[in-house]
Amino acid sequence: EAKPDADKKGSDSSSSSEEPVKVVVWNQIFEPWNQEFFTEKAEEYNSLGRGYVVEQEFIAGDAWTERMASAQAAGTAPDTYVLSYNNIVSAVRDGLILPLNDLLPKEAFDDLNDNVKDMVSFEDKYWAYPQLVEPSTVLFYRTDLFEQAGITKVPTTWDELIEAGKKLTTNEIFGLSIPDFPSMGWCTWGMQYASSGHLAINDNWDTPLIDQGYIDLANFYKRCYDEGIVPAQALSGYADMKDFGEESVAMKFCGSWGVGQILNDYPELADKFAVAVPPTKDGNQDTILATNGGWTYVIDAKTKVAEGAADYISWLLAEDVETCAEFFELAKFAKAAPRKSVGEYISANSGDSSWAETVNYVSAHAIAEPIYPWDISVAVSLMFENTSLGMMSVEDAAAEAATSIQAIIDNQQLAGTNPKK
Repeated sequence: EAKPDADKKGSDSSSSSEEPVKVVVWNQIFEPWNQEFFTEKAEEYNSLGRGYVVEQEFIAGDAWTERMASAQAAGTAPDTYVLSYNNIVSAVRDGLILPLNDLLPKEAFDDLNDNVKDMVSFEDKYWAYPQLVEPSTVLFYRTDLFEQAGITKVPTTWDELIEAGKKLTTNEIFGLSIPDFPSMGWCTWGMQYASSGHLAINDNWDTPLIDQGYIDLANFYKRCYDEGIVPAQALSGYADMKDFGEESVAMKFCGSWGVGQILNDYPELADKFAVAVPPTKDGNQDTILATNGGWTYVIDAKTKVAEGAADYISWLLAEDVETCAEFFELAKFAKAAPRKSVGEYISANSGDSSWAETVNYVSAHAIAEPIYPWDISVAVSLMFENTSLGMMSVEDAAAEAATSIQAIIDNQQLAGTNPKK
């Protein structure tokens, strides 16, 4: 566990003749290979004699929030730890983390994809260094079933997707799996932006923006149901590839993490699937296509070993390209590299992993997850549900969503409170 500040080294200076300075790292428990990888990396770092020694602890996700809050309140937070992108701004505003501009070299940030730079910056400073990004939406499809149905072109428009869904739908299999309604609140953010050019409220957080783009997207989902190409009730959650893996659907929207699920849980499909850029309303794929989720490393505001924490982050994530690329290889290239140089290396060395280039492309055309209150996204998902199930006309559903969002803005006094503006 993290030691109190009094037990931490009071100075960041070190030399080869001195005992290495301890840096406490908290990581989260994800897949077994992930924990094994970062355990090995900490051991490798400790063997290099860079003047610091990492003491790493892995904590389960369901225990993380309570453990971290307790440690921060007691002044015993780890020196560096993992943090999701959507929690960075609140951590900055609460004074919990340090800016990294003076702790990591400028080149480390210059190498980041532009959209990722925005995700780790706030008020002209960088507050986190990214480990990975995961696009929330790609299109999985069965290559063998495409061939059997005579489909020679991967759909790039909604119309083409629906036509392909019709050809693929039989008595045994549905052509497509779209998000279940509860998940639509978050997993459609990218498609909302692609369809309308913005999200559900304006940047000043004082006006709903439920316009024709939202109506078009709602009508797309309704058409999927009306044409019978999707199951009346979702056969698995959006984030779960079970319906695709059990061959109940021929195409499925899911996040890039679905690659790993297929390879690990349904290896018999390993050579029968591919990953495509999500189709858009007009076929334009040089636009925002998804949101990026994922993880970063941050440095605790109260650490006494900031330079040591930064040295570990730099070595782990910002220096040698092959060291960084090793993680993405183990991840089956289902996650995208936030660094341009690493992405280029992966594209040249991903071998038979045909999806790697698509995952990186979509990630580079993704925005950060919105930080406005979740209630707003629930109102949008309800609009899609009411339209899809024929409970309301799309115009009435859109009007209800706009009214609900305005009430949220008013009741929560959101106007003018967007911290990113």
